[in-house]
Amino acid sequence: MLKSFVEDGDLLAQSKDRFKRKPIHIEKNLFYLSYMHEKSSRMAIGEAMKGRGGSGARDQWFLLLLGAIYMFNFIDRTIIAVVGEAIRHDLRLSDLQLGMLGGLAFSLFYAVLGIPLARLAERYSRVRIIAVVTMLWSLMTALSGAAGSYVQLLLCRMGVGIGEAGFTPALVSMISDRFDAGRRAVVFSLIAIGVPLGGAIAAIAGGAVAQTFGWRLALVAVGAPGLLLALLLIATIPEPERKDAGQSVDTPPFAMVLRRLAHSPAFLHLTFGSGFVGLVGFGTNLFLIPLLVRRFDLPLAHAGLMFALSFSLATMVGQVSGGYLIGRLIRRDIRWGGWAPAIAVGLALPFYLLAIHQSDWRWLVAFLFVATTLLYAFTPAIMTITQSLVEPRMRASAAALHSFGQTVAGLGLGSVVLGYLSDRLAVFLYEGNYAADCLAAGRGPPPAACLSAAASGLQLSMQLSASVLLIAVLHYLLAAKNLPLEANAS
Repeated sequence: MLKSFVEDGDLLAQSKDRFKRKPIHIEKNLFYLSYMHEKSSRMAIGEAMKGRGGSGARDQWFLLLLGAIYMFNFIDRTIIAVVGEAIRHDLRLSDLQLGMLGGLAFSLFYAVLGIPLARLAERYSRVRIIAVVTMLWSLMTALSGAAGSYVQLLLCRMGVGIGEAGFTPALVSMISDRFDAGRRAVVFSLIAIGVPLGGAIAAIAGGAVAQTFGWRLALVAVGAPGLLLALLLIATIPEPERKDAGQSVDTPPFAMVLRRLAHSPAFLHLTFGSGFVGLVGFGTNLFLIPLLVRRFDLPLAHAGLMFALSFSLATMVGQVSGGYLIGRLIRRDIRWGGWAPAIAVGLALPFYLLAIHQSDWRWLVAFLFVATTLLYAFTPAIMTITQSLVEPRMRASAAALHSFGQTVAGLGLGSVVLGYLSDRLAVFLYEGNYAADCLAAGRGPPPAACLSAAASGLQLSMQLSASVLLIAVLHYLLAAKNLPLEANAS
């Protein structure tokens, strides 16, 4: 299965050759995904903006531009998942190092700095904050392509995390002030379509560039457009008036926000539930392409296309349908804010386990499409539901704290735990000294058994990690119990 990596006894040379193969039908597939996104977005935006009168065109531009920024936010975040296997071969990294590069280095700064940046968003212009952080993460992504070592690449990824930390809290706060409570879930879900579309572009276009020109140029190519988008934001989007204008203009002390949320069981359970979902989702995001390359011997561009179908397109379908569905359900009973994600995550678990177990990549992609659609159906809506649990001047901080829990548990711990388990299981499955034979630089190409052990170890670690979805279901059910006691209609 993995014999093409070790023929002629030169793993590194042939690995680099594999990443340079000419991609087939990449442009066709990317065009199709873009067409489907544009079509669904036009219909969804028109429906969401009904009744907005003369402000409809301005709201549509708001959705499109912020959606584009969100798209490049996710492209720059997920590009390491696309080129990670190429970097691993080039720098001879372990899965734990890859997990730290794609998850922990980013998530620690993203989560920790999200809180002070959210506090700024409650005092100052959110438009300017988003523009500045967009420029920062875009620049750091481009600089990653010039990194000469693992440490330098790690530092650049930390810079990306610092930049992206300021985006979501400011965005959610803007949505809460610009749209009424009945529209927030669908509006944020529409903007969040940029996440799966960004994943698709990163996987297809980034994979094609990395395979043809190398992973360094791919990082530069995806970092540059964010600079232009930041300028467009400053020039065309006005700062929305805060809904508490004319009341108190003072932002509550952060300690007060913490006390309020610490005594909100609904918020805590929603955050913990999303964190455990993120642990599985972010881990799959980071390691799916390495699994396809190692286990099924797929070229990087082909693996990127399968990522786009099984993760990005599925997330898009889930978020759009889930945003509309939960918007209707919570009007009838706010408890559906917990019930709906609990049901979806519970249904996603068996499909996920079936997908990772498959010995044919086609069935893996099919089952993972269903699992991902269910897993991410209500993730954006949950963020907007948390906004109904606090006063307007606490909303950015609440969004940052929700993102903190989701990111630390998901992207931070998930990627590291998955990488650690993968390495430990590979060592267990390998007959010999795995570190000396498979990871040490300057000792020649590792044997084929290294690649087989790495593939099997990653597969088993992904299956084991899926068990935490049961904990997520429990937290969502407990959140549903408390939502009627805490939610307001502001």
